Amino acid sequence: MKNLTKSLFLCFALFIVASVSFGQTSLTATTLSTATNSTQSSVTVASATGITAGTVIWVEDGTVGRSEAMFVVSISGTTAQVQRGYDSTIPRSHISGIAVLAGPPSAFTEVEPAGACTPTNQPYTPLVNLQTGNQWLCSSITNSWVPGFFNNAASAGVSKAVASVAGATNPSGPLFHVTGTNAITAWGSSTTVGPLGAGGSHTDVVGAPFCVIPDAAFTTTATNNIAKASTAVANQIMCFTFDQTNKKYVASY
Repeated sequence: MKNLTKSLFLCFALFIVASVSFGQTSLTATTLSTATNSTQSSVTVASATGITAGTVIWVEDGTVGRSEAMFVVSISGTTAQVQRGYDSTIPRSHISGIAVLAGPPSAFTEVEPAGACTPTNQPYTPLVNLQTGNQWLCSSITNSWVPGFFNNAASAGVSKAVASVAGATNPSGPLFHVTGTNAITAWGSSTTVGPLGAGGSHTDVVGAPFCVIPDAAFTTTATNNIAKASTAVANQIMCFTFDQTNKKYVASY
């Protein structure tokens, strides 16, 4: 359970970092710092930056039907007094370290977006449907809505291309192009929460799976949260699955 929590936090981190490039405001990403049961009226987060009274907290379980929205009534330090089961979501028990997204009520939705969109016209990212738990991204490649992390409601769509970095590289979604040939030493930052739900740090426990389309033969090194060294083949999709035992991403080749 502890490993599951950390990998989910991992995913979170990747997406937040990547979403900055979309020209939108990223939802605040943090984690629960203590476990909570289904009846507690307060929760403690790792960081309360960006969380105020009136904020909605989305606890991302990574499992359909297990996530929950909470409305922040007040906050003191990193402990928030909350209304559980906001917007008809079901109060659940949640483990320490699980990923959290936070923003104003207007940042969330109750319907699944579809069709065309313009990233710069979307005030927040990702767009989370509180009724289904699905995360959505407005792709800057196709200018249309594509599934975000932990969203299997539609076929994967390409999000913003990401340049390989001689160090940590942040996924922009569940499917994206990687440009350049630099050696990637980690997926996501090892110290910060990136985007909600994908990729992540080697200190996290729950990592969302993702796939990349290499535009060139970049390499990965067996360091940080990468299980083994690999060499990507241009135009041959490469997928990464998070191993919750060793907290590393395992490549498909």
